[in-house]
Amino acid sequence: MKKNTMNKTILFLAVSFFCLGTINALAVPDKYRTSPDPVAVMADGVLVRPLGLVSTIIGSVFYVITLPFTIPSDSEDTARQQLVEYPAWFTFQRPIGNFGHRYQRENIVGQKRVLQETLKKEREQEKKDSSKPTSTQGPEPVE
Repeated sequence: MKKNTMNKTILFLAVSFFCLGTINALAVPDKYRTSPDPVAVMADGVLVRPLGLVSTIIGSVFYVITLPFTIPSDSEDTARQQLVEYPAWFTFQRPIGNFGHRYQRENIVGQKRVLQETLKKEREQEKKDSSKPTSTQGPEPVE
């Protein structure tokens, strides 16, 4: 009984020091930091990346489940970006130990919207150009 209590105490202290180490590492201003904190790298590799992988898998499942609702509302791009692309980016492309905000990466959704609007305007312009009456007469005679 006493050994079990001692093991729990040691485990509690180890987890406490681990948590305090990450909080203390965050207190250092960014301008003095030259590389990620070793504790943050360890926590990222051991805890966060596996959770990110699980989040990517679960998000993919939910994306497929919500497709019947997102396709009619033309929001499947947003659902894919939020449920699949961002968790995958967070898990596989983010530098290890870097827990920056999600808005620091490229705004993929905004870029896609601008591209879609540009394509839509170009198509409308092509429709207008093609709907203009063209002359039915042949080429003008050359003198």
